[in-house]
Amino acid sequence: MKKYNFYLTVIAILVMTSCALQKGHIQFNSKPNEVIATPMIKEYMKLHPHPAIVLKAPNSENKSTQADPNSYIYNTIEKELLLAGFDVKDRGLFNEVVSKSNEINYVELKKLTGTELILELVQVSRSIEYGTNKYYGKDGTERTSNNYTFKKYGAVIEFKMTLIEKNQYAGSYSFNYTPCGKVDKSNCDCEVAYKVVPAKIYPHLSSCGGNKSSQKMAYEYVSQNIMEELVRNGVRQMIAEIKK
Repeated sequence: MKKYNFYLTVIAILVMTSCALQKGHIQFNSKPNEVIATPMIKEYMKLHPHPAIVLKAPNSENKSTQADPNSYIYNTIEKELLLAGFDVKDRGLFNEVVSKSNEINYVELKKLTGTELILELVQVSRSIEYGTNKYYGKDGTERTSNNYTFKKYGAVIEFKMTLIEKNQYAGSYSFNYTPCGKVDKSNCDCEVAYKVVPAKIYPHLSSCGGNKSSQKMAYEYVSQNIMEELVRNGVRQMIAEIKK
């Protein structure tokens, strides 16, 4: 009888555990960075360790004094270049010189602006969508949702470098931020609330702050803090590569 009651107790505990709300997580595959530095720019950096450089932002025909939601990104890039010993030229003045003469060649451009390198910001986006219908239970077992796709936003920043005097391509550099790219149980943004019996997920429940509506989740792009960290790390990797 005692053994029978013991088994009943174990079964009851298992049933209650299965029915209880549990905490899992999602994980996306990280996109690789692309760092391509030409032999020419590496040799140039050896001969000119502190070159003059200007950042060319998207749609930079307009003066840099105009309002731009990405201005903090430009400032972060230029700050890292300064810390690495580059002579960072004023974007606004450079754009003004370029806009006044459509026929100017690169040799003249170098003379007029005192600039040796152009770092063009080809792309910056904080709304790269990642999606999956897979998640991991608290025991690490992969599970699949048949009626829901988890969506998060990542980010990308991409550069192209040009040596002005000879109008030579000096490399391309692309850096990605992947949301929930690694298992981090302290990151509540990657949590998934679910039940085993009946099998069900609760995508709008979060320990970050209670209930999340689907409308709010749709606008949760990458934060400024994460973007600044992505930019800093990316620029540092780029500089380290061209100085090899």
